[in-house]
Amino acid sequence: MMMQHQTAPAVSAGNIHRAKPVARAAPRRAVVVYAATAPVPDKHVVVIGGTGRVGSSTASALIKEFPNLKLTLASRSNESFQAAVGRRPELSKAAFQTVDITSAESVKALLKNTGADLVIHTAGPFQRSKNYAVLEAAIDTRTGYIDVCDDTPFAEGAKASYLERAKAAGVPAIVSGGIYPGTSNVMAAHIISIARQEYDADWKYRTPAPGEGVEPKWLRYSYYTAGSGGAGPTILETSFLLAGEEVIVYKDGKEVILPPISNRREVDFGPGIGRKGVYLYNLPEVVSGHKYMRVPDVSARFGTDPFIWNWAMWLTARLVPRSLLNDRGFVKRFAALSDPFVRNVDKIVGEAVAMRVEVDMVGGKNSSGIFVHKYLSQSMGYSTAAFAQSVLQGKTKPGVWYPEEPEALQDRRQFLQLASTGCSRFDLNRSAWALESEIKQIGGLIYW
Repeated sequence: MMMQHQTAPAVSAGNIHRAKPVARAAPRRAVVVYAATAPVPDKHVVVIGGTGRVGSSTASALIKEFPNLKLTLASRSNESFQAAVGRRPELSKAAFQTVDITSAESVKALLKNTGADLVIHTAGPFQRSKNYAVLEAAIDTRTGYIDVCDDTPFAEGAKASYLERAKAAGVPAIVSGGIYPGTSNVMAAHIISIARQEYDADWKYRTPAPGEGVEPKWLRYSYYTAGSGGAGPTILETSFLLAGEEVIVYKDGKEVILPPISNRREVDFGPGIGRKGVYLYNLPEVVSGHKYMRVPDVSARFGTDPFIWNWAMWLTARLVPRSLLNDRGFVKRFAALSDPFVRNVDKIVGEAVAMRVEVDMVGGKNSSGIFVHKYLSQSMGYSTAAFAQSVLQGKTKPGVWYPEEPEALQDRRQFLQLASTGCSRFDLNRSAWALESEIKQIGGLIYW
């Protein structure tokens, strides 16, 4: 069931309704997954990489949803800011400053000069990077932090090296706070917490008694974008860098290493998108889902259109020497060379994005969620803005957290309300068959 809307709907297991406050009910009986979104206090937000596709989309969402915020965009040059304003005129409401993200001192000066309450780091790609200058500066200046990291070693390094420092400084920090990873993690966490009965009657976190709830067995993330999703050369760089990484998945509770862009699976993303082939990539939500949501088996796959792009990436992973795919300089040049051609194809195939999150429970039950949006860049911006809302409201605890950890989001329903703004379809906590493109009922049985 779908509804076109301008703001995100409130969603139940069987119906979609216009957004409105939700009556309190025990989660074991209730299926409503949303609460109405709420304002943020007057604060100052700095978006590093704010003139790029992801950063400018995030800034645009913050300007539209929270006009009381002060906003500063930071990047390497004023020319990039003028170009961003040309693409998105609303960004003229933001201030601009230059910054060198390789220098913690440069970032600290930026945060001190602006009096920032929150810094959002969107200056990727994060693959092969050990540069934590932005996170270090945020902790040193006691500024809230969010990044859109989609790299497993970078995210794990942030947790390992800065968790205790952020706690001691009283700094809330969320890593991998984009759409995937990001919103997808929260979708999975919400499904799993409902199954485990980890919410009380007011949707606050609780520890279930022994024997309560159902445990997850297998978590599958599946993602699709049309073309590059209109996200610019950075997503191309990310894709090429990921083509050089072995893939971590979990099977029977054990880590398994597989080749990149392998093990194709066909996934139905529902009406409007249909069935698409998706392939294994090394994404941080796999490790975090296993470690922090305690799911034994986890995998993440991605696919795109036109389908030849998937074959091109498959060949890249197998024919281009791994040493070159690990060379950020080579990959940057390779992406720049490919970008004009990819942009022309994007004009034909569009920028749609779809995510499907499937959780198989112990005992055979399945609960799933689906997210479909016409524009990846817009949905990315709203996803990151929804994480910012939590930090600015004081609903993220000090420390470094993945999106699915309870410390990251005090209110997952509020997050989902804002993150799904503009979706053509958003369903959560549904049986897998209910999300299919074509469902046929014959003789009392359902086939798909």
